[in-house]
Amino acid sequence: MKELYPLKGVVTTVITPFYGEKKEIDIDCLKAEIETAIQGKVAGFLVPCVASEIPYLSFDEKLQMVKAVAEVAHGRAKVITSISSDIPEERIRLMKQFLEYGCDGINIALTYTDRDTFLKDIEMIDKEKPPFLIMQDVDFGGPGIPDDVLIEAFNRYETVIGTKVEVQYSGLKYTRLLKATEGRMNISSGWGNDQLIELLDRGVHAIMPSGLFSFWAKVYELHTTGQRERAKKLFYDMLPVISFTRQDQVLNRTFQKRLLKKMGVFNTIDSREDVIFDEYHQAYAEELMERAIYIMNHLADY
Repeated sequence: MKELYPLKGVVTTVITPFYGEKKEIDIDCLKAEIETAIQGKVAGFLVPCVASEIPYLSFDEKLQMVKAVAEVAHGRAKVITSISSDIPEERIRLMKQFLEYGCDGINIALTYTDRDTFLKDIEMIDKEKPPFLIMQDVDFGGPGIPDDVLIEAFNRYETVIGTKVEVQYSGLKYTRLLKATEGRMNISSGWGNDQLIELLDRGVHAIMPSGLFSFWAKVYELHTTGQRERAKKLFYDMLPVISFTRQDQVLNRTFQKRLLKKMGVFNTIDSREDVIFDEYHQAYAEELMERAIYIMNHLADY
């Protein structure tokens, strides 16, 4: 019987820094982001991903990013790479190249149509024997991939360790999957981290937020070492910041870039995607960034 894979802690989603008229990837700032996150005690990285503006990255840019992250994180934090392409052959090409860079595992987000197609796509990756495979279950307005299909893939395929759940009523699904597998399926959270205390109460193993590295790591540490009230206090103090970023995914990425620039990690706040961030957003974001930096500078008080 498959045992629980020990993927725990904060696996931060990597934000892509751009620069110049052509908005090229700033590799130096990317490496600075990874180093800052490691110093903030994250357990790993998910790259490239939605937070990386993945629809706007070329095949070669994805390779470039993963190679840079793996070089900095090597031996200090896990690197999980996304092979979320609609083309099966490209998934395999990406995976093989990513693994050559020393990545630790693979994340795959597939458009779910039916059980047989989904399992066939998972089987194709499993046959390549990556170190581990996480199934990303994304459906912000619905229930996502059926529980029984996720459980079947977990039990059938050797490399599948669990799922990253981002669906409507995620908390209920975490609990169902954990109960159905007797806690053996590794469960990660994504966009739902604004309910972090509840998620940790439910037994989620890893969380995958963007930015605020040391903050997320400290809440996770406090909660999982039996200091739930301290974890709550810290989380509640940062909640106005988190609430602001939960309005929209693009707004979240824009805020994180502004914060990383204020922290001296990024040189620009450039994005390739269209950004809506008016003067009211900017004014309030400035106040929230000051709050976030203050809290992260005083984590020892918690």
